[in-house]
Amino acid sequence: MKIKAITLTELLIALAVVGILIAILLPVINNIMPDQNALMAKRAYYAVQTIVGDLINDEACYPNKTQAMEDEIRYGFDDGYGYSDCTMWGGRYNEDFIDKEDANSKFLTLFTNKLDMKKNETDNSVNLGEETTYSFTTKDHMIWTAQNMKLAHSNTNPYIELMIDVNGAKKPNCKSPEDTEGTNCATKKDFDRFTIKISAEGNLDILEDWAAEAVGLNADVTGSDK
Repeated sequence: MKIKAITLTELLIALAVVGILIAILLPVINNIMPDQNALMAKRAYYAVQTIVGDLINDEACYPNKTQAMEDEIRYGFDDGYGYSDCTMWGGRYNEDFIDKEDANSKFLTLFTNKLDMKKNETDNSVNLGEETTYSFTTKDHMIWTAQNMKLAHSNTNPYIELMIDVNGAKKPNCKSPEDTEGTNCATKKDFDRFTIKISAEGNLDILEDWAAEAVGLNADVTGSDK
């Protein structure tokens, strides 16, 4: 019995069909795959939300404003005071030695104590003239940078911003298509940085649209660009 061989033409046609199918299916598969950056952004946001909620209700470190003296009414995280029962900031034997104006350091000390920090994390503060930033890394390799630290009681509308790089040291390091620091950020899946603004009252505001969408109830974490 004679077996018919596949001709070169038939082989080329088959390869062309396979190529067309791959070209059609790859974008579809790519869009239905979970967006890792979006998932990490959601994870980071809920971690911040939980910790901020715990701290703002911590009467040992942030007493209710009605307990403060009339001329020193404080509204939450703009309070840099040390208290005897706040062991991470002040404590029974150190409360008188705390810099009462340093609300930013107080918040960051208490905040990072509740995060799952990477071992051997060191002080990565950077002084940029009038502005100081502070960076630290968690065990999931996300890099957190505190910036625009304006929690002082003397400031109007005090707040602090946390910029979070959800994929750590990996690039492209951008927050939006207009972000000049990053490169190749044409789609939402490329975005790997976002900022959470934390007010003295404990309110949270996400400053980048892609991250706000990722952590919302109607979040699109498939990476679709529609």
